[in-house]
Amino acid sequence: MATSSIFHKVKISDPKQAEAFVAALETSGSDSRAWKDNPSHVVTADPAVIRRLHEMNEKIRERKK
Repeated sequence: MATSSIFHKVKISDPKQAEAFVAALETSGSDSRAWKDNPSHVVTADPAVIRRLHEMNEKIRERKK
């Protein structure tokens, strides 16, 4: 699953790569229509919260089958 990649640790040792990574994150966040359409979105980097939301979505998908 695509969301499983958010649980991996990222190690960047090159300053240029770090700058490119941060620039990509900033661009992806600012260009998203979802952010503009729904300002109530909350951003979290807490792995426990992300994991819990992912598990809730999995349960919902299972019920729909």
